[in-house]
Amino acid sequence: MNAIDRWAYSNALRRVDPALKAGPALFLLLLCLALNEPAVGLLAAAWAVLLLARVARVPLRIVARVVLAEAGFLLMASAGVALNISLAKGAPSEAPSGWSWCLGSVCLSSSPAALYNAACAFTRALGGTASMNLLALTTPMVDSIELLRRLRMPLVIIEMMTLAYRFIAVLLESLERMWTAQNSRLGYARWRRALTNAALLASRLFIETYERSQRLDIALKGRGYEGILHVLPHTYGWDWRLLACSIVAGASLL
Repeated sequence: MNAIDRWAYSNALRRVDPALKAGPALFLLLLCLALNEPAVGLLAAAWAVLLLARVARVPLRIVARVVLAEAGFLLMASAGVALNISLAKGAPSEAPSGWSWCLGSVCLSSSPAALYNAACAFTRALGGTASMNLLALTTPMVDSIELLRRLRMPLVIIEMMTLAYRFIAVLLESLERMWTAQNSRLGYARWRRALTNAALLASRLFIETYERSQRLDIALKGRGYEGILHVLPHTYGWDWRLLACSIVAGASLL
């Protein structure tokens, strides 16, 4: 998350209107959802990586780390679509249109149709997440909130997003500090001790988060908070390269 935030504020498209960055990302995402083909998802992911690396000037290693981390989770989820685990008694039987492998009473089976469905699900999700990375790695949260204000999003939702975003950073900071303190005292040297300290960390983290939320509420009320967080407006520009590449990307997916 820290790397995503850092490059969201320092990429080449930082001063570009967030609507111009959200449009291509959402368009690629909708195409991935509407056109259920593996080639479409892979092409959308390739375009998102290309736009991030060449237009936004985000280092390719950062883009690869983010996309591959998400691809790992998607691959594990897609395995549940491709593989079927069942309990069987007796000798293993051959699958009519696929293959099966049994170890004792546990059988693992699959078929070409299941593999194709898993590939469609994986590539569709990969293209959608890569498209969202195009927005996340180029648009800071403050610009996204400004875009939502222009789109007349209910203020209560915007304020909840702002506070939630702030507390994610607070949680990560507190988590890192607590883990460092425990680890410096060999709190994770042994398996049993590691479980105990992980439970203590989780409970203490919850208590500290609640206490900080109470202090934040008091601080906001002390400064006249009435349900709206006022921020300074920003001036944005346009990038015609991004617009042209987005049109070409959408046309290639279609």
